Amino acid sequence: MVAADFVVGIVGNIVSILSFTSPISQFRDIVKRKCADNYNGTPYIATFLSCSLWILYGLLDPDEGLLIVTVNAAGVAMQSLYLILLFIYSSKEKRVKYFGFVVLDVVCFGVVVAFTLVAFEGGSRRTFTGILCATFTTMMYAAPLAALRTTIKTKSVEYMPILLVFSLFVNGCVWLTFALLVTDVFVLVPNAIGILLGVLQFCVYLMCKNSTPIAMVNEKETEIQDFSFGDIAGIDVKANNAIPQKRALSRLDAFPIIRSPSLSPNRSNSTQHHEADVEHGGAN
Repeated sequence: MVAADFVVGIVGNIVSILSFTSPISQFRDIVKRKCADNYNGTPYIATFLSCSLWILYGLLDPDEGLLIVTVNAAGVAMQSLYLILLFIYSSKEKRVKYFGFVVLDVVCFGVVVAFTLVAFEGGSRRTFTGILCATFTTMMYAAPLAALRTTIKTKSVEYMPILLVFSLFVNGCVWLTFALLVTDVFVLVPNAIGILLGVLQFCVYLMCKNSTPIAMVNEKETEIQDFSFGDIAGIDVKANNAIPQKRALSRLDAFPIIRSPSLSPNRSNSTQHHEADVEHGGAN
């Protein structure tokens, strides 16, 4: 008879792999346009390292860690493919950046492997690696919280990736069940935290989805800032043409902080006089 933990682990593999494939539509667009300068590769680099560490964790206990190895091997393969496409279609500057980060990932992973094998023995090796993996996974679950404060302040859910939140929530539930069945605290803790964070974000979404958005104005700055989950989704909203000017301006009444150079207190006197003339009937 098939063990319950094996069945749940298989389901976890399927859910996680589906999550790994979620950026495919974005990369299809990248290949079609032959340009990836509007995309941020940092999330894929971080996921690459996280999956690599989980593979090490699973290999340290082949009996219970087999399904952890398989899902994270798929994760490493998918992130590698995404990074290759970003490298091919990005500018030279970004290629250098991505290459440097990937090398750093490999070096960090090598250091962790060497340190684990040399400094620890037996079960303590898995404990050390498990702490690292749990920390990385908790950080990834917490990533969508980056704009939660802004969502609450502005009463707008336009930039809240509710499908991503739902995906992480389901993923956390499956792997929490798996952890309980195999009694693995390092899988259990980050996924329990992920579920709690998911519930929190669902509550905020339900509270704000029918609310009237509030514009936030900061008088001290002079540029428009767009609060989004671009870094989580892999989209670099700060890159040139990442958000077309017309589209960005159409959102001013709904979400971003409005910071216009025309409102700067350092305007020239001629500009001020001109505006005064217009108010009194127009300039000559």
